[in-house]
Amino acid sequence: MPLYQCLVPAGSLDADRHAELAEAITTIHSSVTGAPRGLVHVVFTEYEPSAFFTAGRPNTVSVISGAIRAGRDRAARAELLTRLSEAWTAITGQHPRSLVVGLNEIDPTSIMEAGLIMPAPGEEAAWMDRHKQELGELLSSK
Repeated sequence: MPLYQCLVPAGSLDADRHAELAEAITTIHSSVTGAPRGLVHVVFTEYEPSAFFTAGRPNTVSVISGAIRAGRDRAARAELLTRLSEAWTAITGQHPRSLVVGLNEIDPTSIMEAGLIMPAPGEEAAWMDRHKQELGELLSSK
């Protein structure tokens, strides 16, 4: 956890763009929150252009929906949103008006990763130290 789901029009991004965006999203989340890179997940889902509507009309926007642990302050959330949008538009060339970015906060006690209930923000260091063996290479991913 976190999980970033990227919804894009079918055929709009190739595998190289997926990889570049996934790296950027991972780097941004880790640098803003301090989360280990090995815990950041990114998935791309394509939709047919005739399947997405805004205000009742077809639209071909891209969406980044990030599920993150609750407890981040407003400044951290704003930095995540801004940097995610900037990276996406720089990599894809897409206009910012064609991108929707949102963060969904989930209580850490409702999240499990690698068989472990996630810690609250601020409790990560002790949690990671306590679970080094179970987390293994997830914590060493760079």
